[in-house]
Amino acid sequence: MLARFDFTRPRTILVAAVLIGVAAGLVGAVFHAVVTEPRVDDAIALEEAAAAHAGEEPAGDGETEVTVDRSDQQGPGLFLAYALTGAAFGVLLGVASLSLRTTTGGPFHRVLVSGVVLAGAVTVVPWLKYPPNPPAVGDPATVGDRERLYVLAIVLGALILAGAAHLSARLRRAGWPDDRRTAAVAVAAIAAFAVTFVALPSSPDPVGAPANLVWQFRLNSLTGNLLVWTVLVLGLGVLWTEAARAAARAPAQNSMPLSAEIPAS
Repeated sequence: MLARFDFTRPRTILVAAVLIGVAAGLVGAVFHAVVTEPRVDDAIALEEAAAAHAGEEPAGDGETEVTVDRSDQQGPGLFLAYALTGAAFGVLLGVASLSLRTTTGGPFHRVLVSGVVLAGAVTVVPWLKYPPNPPAVGDPATVGDRERLYVLAIVLGALILAGAAHLSARLRRAGWPDDRRTAAVAVAAIAAFAVTFVALPSSPDPVGAPANLVWQFRLNSLTGNLLVWTVLVLGLGVLWTEAARAAARAPAQNSMPLSAEIPAS
């Protein structure tokens, strides 16, 4: 069956990466629906209890406030958001895997290296600098600033990756072997990430919720995103590798002599 899919064509690989990414995103959504959403409910309950204790009324001031029903956030909204996230991760992984040039390892090695680098730059580094807070925790006035800083961290990470890819290509053209080139690029990228991490401002959001609740949510958020990356990388790596093996076996079977196919009577 895999032989029908031409994995020598970049379009096939990208389509496969997107479809696997959607499936991986749905796996992440299931994880968050089961593990993370209870922590969100706890955070909302704390906020409501604090507001009731302070005698505050829901904000309104005569303005129409657009809200999303909590059931939609937990159900269709959650799954749609993670399906789209998985598809975006799939595009990134497909492009990075196709762009990676190495003289060692096959498709699985290329996908694995690309996935580890992307997961670190797009997910882990921004999380370390600006770990997310559960909804209803923190100052609502800082939401815009937090979102801009988080996106900035992702953009800077993408630029560092692009620079690392350019450096790797130049070192390859200069004749550097894979081991030295990989080590040099890794050191340069880590140094760039460290400088970026220090240079970016701290999170402007004050957190007054219990630390155990906040960090459970943060760790669940990171785990869910890494789960998406894991399913995506393994899925694309295995599928691409099996397709390559099937394509390699096909010419050998077609060229097999007739006497070898039909046993002698």
